[in-house]
Amino acid sequence: EQLVRRAAAAFNERRPDEARRLCEAGLIQQPNEPTLNHLLAAVLFAAGATADARQHIDASLSARPGHAAALLLAARIARAEQDFAAALGYLDDAIRRGATPALLIEKARLLDQTADHELRRSGWQAVLDSDPRNHEAMAKLGRAHWEAGDAAEAERLLRKSVEGNAPASTWFDLGL
Repeated sequence: EQLVRRAAAAFNERRPDEARRLCEAGLIQQPNEPTLNHLLAAVLFAAGATADARQHIDASLSARPGHAAALLLAARIARAEQDFAAALGYLDDAIRRGATPALLIEKARLLDQTADHELRRSGWQAVLDSDPRNHEAMAKLGRAHWEAGDAAEAERLLRKSVEGNAPASTWFDLGL
């Protein structure tokens, strides 16, 4: 447990080499330890070593199959490897266990990479249903409605997406 804390602290303090060394040392003693495998997966993923990261997140999920944070990391790794079906499976599993805005946004962003307009729209609608003030969801849905030919709904959503305290990224996404 102390080793896990030290490795997590090293990772959080942007000392990935130390975090990796600590995780690997712990995994020699306990190869199936889920937290160390999860943390090592995060370190490796941040370094761009997706194949190795995926092995460790799979080991973590074998020990703790329903762990939401591990499922989210597994989805991000799978998406980085262009394995969209696996990424969607991990996200759907995590969402079934308890939808959170972060999970719904991650799924919507994944669906955004598909050619299926209805899937893309349904993903962002789920985000907006869970958080009616989400500017990103409003902007993405507005664009989806525009692409579908529904100019009135597109205008309504796009106007709402930039109201109030809209982040600069919303304006950037709109190309304005």
